[in-house]
Amino acid sequence: MSSASATPASKKMASKEEGVPAPPKDEAANPLVQQQASSDTWMVLLAFRFINVLCVATFFQPDEYFQSLEPAWQMAFGSQSGAWITWEWQHQLRSSLHPVFFAAVYYLADNFMRLVSCFPQFRAMILSVLPNVVQGIFAATGDYYTWQLAERIYGIGSKSASVVLLMTMFSPWQWFCSTRTFSNSVEMTLTIMALYYWPWNISSDTILGAGCDSSLRDSEGRPLHAKPSESGAFATPGSIKRLRISLILAATACILRLTNGLIWFSILMPTLTRYFSKDGAAASDYIILLREAIICGSTVIAVSAASDFYYFGEWTFPPYQWLNFNISQDLAVFYGRNDWHYYISQGLPLLLTTYLPFTFVALSHSTSSSTSSIPFILTTTVLITITTLSLISHKEVRFIYPLLPLLHILTGPTISTFFTTTRTITTRPPPFPSTSKTSVISTTGRKPLLYTLLFLNTLIAFYTTQIHQRGPLSVTKFLRHEYEALALDNHGNLLSSPEANMYAEVNKTTDYSDSETFVGFLMPCHSTPWRSQLVYPGLKAWALGCEPPLHLAAHSVEREQYQDEADKFYDDPVKFLKEEVGKRERPWPRYIVGFEGIEGVLKEYYEGEMKGHVVKERWRGFSSQWHDDERRKGDIVVWGFGDGSQE
Repeated sequence: MSSASATPASKKMASKEEGVPAPPKDEAANPLVQQQASSDTWMVLLAFRFINVLCVATFFQPDEYFQSLEPAWQMAFGSQSGAWITWEWQHQLRSSLHPVFFAAVYYLADNFMRLVSCFPQFRAMILSVLPNVVQGIFAATGDYYTWQLAERIYGIGSKSASVVLLMTMFSPWQWFCSTRTFSNSVEMTLTIMALYYWPWNISSDTILGAGCDSSLRDSEGRPLHAKPSESGAFATPGSIKRLRISLILAATACILRLTNGLIWFSILMPTLTRYFSKDGAAASDYIILLREAIICGSTVIAVSAASDFYYFGEWTFPPYQWLNFNISQDLAVFYGRNDWHYYISQGLPLLLTTYLPFTFVALSHSTSSSTSSIPFILTTTVLITITTLSLISHKEVRFIYPLLPLLHILTGPTISTFFTTTRTITTRPPPFPSTSKTSVISTTGRKPLLYTLLFLNTLIAFYTTQIHQRGPLSVTKFLRHEYEALALDNHGNLLSSPEANMYAEVNKTTDYSDSETFVGFLMPCHSTPWRSQLVYPGLKAWALGCEPPLHLAAHSVEREQYQDEADKFYDDPVKFLKEEVGKRERPWPRYIVGFEGIEGVLKEYYEGEMKGHVVKERWRGFSSQWHDDERRKGDIVVWGFGDGSQE
């Protein structure tokens, strides 16, 4: 066959002969054993993340609740449910796709529990943990696809793939964050799934194995191959279906978080430039890619638009609103500025912890590999994403969270090599004399260091999920139970309702009135969860707000000097209490919640103004030994008010 008439398939064959890495040697593995191992691993990961959900008892950042569960609560239970809707939702800056999912979970679970006549107290307990249980499924899915992609790259049962699986399970950050209801957590799972289904044969010369994926094997368990008469990147049966799955997942991730587009820009650039190389795919493959991208992208945008129309009541496109708002208002810096090196000096260390040195070595090795190999493409994806995000003033480690599975996959071989010791043994099997047989035995080396690193990871995971900032979740649980004790009978009926005590042997009474405000939070804004943990709409509450100064011009002196409600309170607590609390919008509640630092001011003001009354500590819970916000240090305390004459 002449070079002019050579097909892409023949070009690919020729390139293999010139030294391109062969596919992982996993074809000899028994297909049934592979699928059983895959199924068992999935069940282990699912159980592992469910345990993870139960072990997370700490607070991280407000977005876990206020950008997902609060709007979801409003969608499921109505505008009178007491959900806190932040300014971003009022200005249509967020896609409703993420909270719509949790709204459906809330709605279906609550209606089912009502159908089977569960008590309100039981329903409240289930609704407070259910979103994290569902998120645990997403987390396990992310773990699974990280491992599966590693197996396709490095081979079924390879040490590198096994190390990647152990890395994601022993990652302190994954344990701390993957089961939280951030959009970033879902974005991470969607990204690694999309990369798994991506047609790497059009982007890279790395030849992937079939792994444990039954869709990549025929009925006899053999890897699928294109028919001899067909050629091209999408000639293999099912390849276009997998492309569609990848594109839909990628588009959804980009709708949820616009910055996810940086990852796909980094993947598409080598895909497009490879067309001009001698091993590039045919033009027909790029036409298919473009066609499916338009179809899948349009489908996701249409679904997102319909969801947003349902939630906002008008046609809108939140990604555009978000981009336009940040450019015109420059509001990102209102929530903090970070150094240009934040992602290198803080972001990556937080994501990787003890894996960090190995990751730097792995990235260095990958940059020296073939520019059309998958490790090189993943490395450039990491570097381009981090570099671009570093140009933005406001930075958070969550913004680079979707890169973590890629970093684990890249780091796996380095850790595997570092902790593996090999030795060669030569034997002469009987009968003698016979030909010598040489075998290589691999064992785990540097065990003291390995166990030390695993112990440190476990210690970090335990501290961040059981100790640091435990108070915000504990106090909302206490308040919910206190409300149940004061306002509901044993069957969950309001004590003020005619049905109260209907089946009780002894009537329960209370001094609580449905009209009174139950609790006020004198804390930096969004220091605790809200309705997703308080649950009951009758539990009336208020808290300090921190809406940005949208009415002030960007870069103006007035904006620079702007103070939100929390700033005003901590700047002059007595003045704030005198002018703001006790009014119609913010009446004195039954309980006040705050960090221990405000106790002296609260007692001084209240006992001075309300002669004959005292402030009593009702509950105290540990929160943190340290915090980057000095106002949030120490215990969280619930104070009540009583008659001083009874002291």
